[in-house]
Amino acid sequence: MRTFDNPLNRRGNGSKKWDKDYIQRRFRTAREDVYPLFIADMDFRQDAAVLQAFHAFVETGDFGYFDVPDSFYDTIQAWYRDKLKTPIEKEWLVPANGTIASMHFAADLVSKGQPIMMLTPVYGVFKDIATNFGGMVTVPLLEADDAYRIDTKRMEQEIVSQSVGTLLFCNPHNPSGRIWSYEELQEVVRICKEHGVIILSDEIHGELNLTEKPFISLISFMDEYEDIIVASSPNKTFNLSGLTASYVIIRNPELRQAYQHELARFHITINRAGMAFISAAYEHGGDWHNDLIAYLKGNMALMEEQLAGLDLEWMQPDSGFLVWIRLNKVTDVDRFVLELAQQTGVLVETGSRFVADYGNHIRLNCATSRGFLGEALDKFRDFYQHYTN
Repeated sequence: MRTFDNPLNRRGNGSKKWDKDYIQRRFRTAREDVYPLFIADMDFRQDAAVLQAFHAFVETGDFGYFDVPDSFYDTIQAWYRDKLKTPIEKEWLVPANGTIASMHFAADLVSKGQPIMMLTPVYGVFKDIATNFGGMVTVPLLEADDAYRIDTKRMEQEIVSQSVGTLLFCNPHNPSGRIWSYEELQEVVRICKEHGVIILSDEIHGELNLTEKPFISLISFMDEYEDIIVASSPNKTFNLSGLTASYVIIRNPELRQAYQHELARFHITINRAGMAFISAAYEHGGDWHNDLIAYLKGNMALMEEQLAGLDLEWMQPDSGFLVWIRLNKVTDVDRFVLELAQQTGVLVETGSRFVADYGNHIRLNCATSRGFLGEALDKFRDFYQHYTN
């Protein structure tokens, strides 16, 4: 299928996921035979049609000062309409720097020194955002039927008792890949509206739905509660994180104007090349995106086969290419990850990078060729079967 079985050679080109020095710092191993399944980017080759469109941009030779063209907004609107079944208006869109930077600016704008809440375990950068802009309040997610659920009762109690001003929200959830139900999101929005909590929703994994259930963006609730900021981009779907370009979606005109003013205050704009690549991906990458989803489903089936019979539990993701695994035999997950790396070369994310309530979990990235993933899983399986604390 296309080039998914023939991934990029990313060694020696500055790729953080494959960088020898970074791997040695993180995993304390200088092995050459490594299987990097930790950082959340993909090893797949870019879609040829997207590259062709981007090459046409490069061939213009014009990289000077610019205004964002209407075509940029048009491609985002079309993608949301056709792929995500979520209509948006052009004026809601704010071109921005990378998604992480966009969320930092948004948190700085809206938190006003009040504590920031997150539902844990969660993407580790959320801790940095909260620590920098108001302090952190965590609410543990509940586990039921091999998936996370939101403890809305405790969430509301903590909002009141801790005077929370902002909810940092992962939709879909990272690290588990859970797509939240409409009812769950509706209750989260109700609570935040009732207590004046602004929602900052990271939806960067929402384009990688592996199921028949719909991905529901918080955009869908902006008609009943406008104090919502959605941050997204095709950076996960098309592996564009190094281009530091994204967009945020804000319906509330006053909040949107304040955010635009915040960006202008620091002279922050979207990267011109990144903007061109976003447009190219959304306009020309639809078929490649369909094939990617099919390939990731196949990799998930391989995961299920290889993990069967082991003393562990995993949450099959609804969306994305990341797998959250509880290792029942392990008490010190940080030590396990280092020993796994040093003895097998398999590199996975330790649960302790996900803020709190991570227990004995690891996160594994399966967005690589099936053959390479199979080799890594063979090594993981053999190591775990014989592992003792």
